[in-house]
Amino acid sequence: MTDLPEDIFDEADAKVFARLATALQATEVSEAQRLRMRLRIRELVASQPPAGTMTLRAAEDEWQTLSPLVRLKVLRVDPIAGNQTVLIRAAPGGIMPRHRHSQDEEFIVLEGECRIGELRLAAGDAHFSAAGTWHEATTTETGVLVLLRGEYPLAALA
Repeated sequence: MTDLPEDIFDEADAKVFARLATALQATEVSEAQRLRMRLRIRELVASQPPAGTMTLRAAEDEWQTLSPLVRLKVLRVDPIAGNQTVLIRAAPGGIMPRHRHSQDEEFIVLEGECRIGELRLAAGDAHFSAAGTWHEATTTETGVLVLLRGEYPLAALA
């Protein structure tokens, strides 16, 4: 009937598959159709991330509103370690409040500028905060996009 192990089918399945097998007729497939199918299969296989990896597309998932001028997009959460990686986009005038870090935090400015207290950060700058430290409110006059890896959940921004 098939090359699959028989123990995964029950008797009703076997009868259905037997009827289907007798009803099927071979169909000629043109060389152009074969080529299109092969190309499509290659495309699908190539678009899959390698085993043990994950890919998030820019158009996937939703941005969450933290305040009228600040949005957050969760990229990855590790609830066991208690951390997450997120994008935070703040429009001009956006503020992220002063807070204390329960664990180390990595804050990388991807676009725009912001200030953590008096410290000015621009695109390409990275700021690291150790667990137990405080930093002042993060503000932006120009708008900013940051990649943040830190505590989960981000109680300081909620």
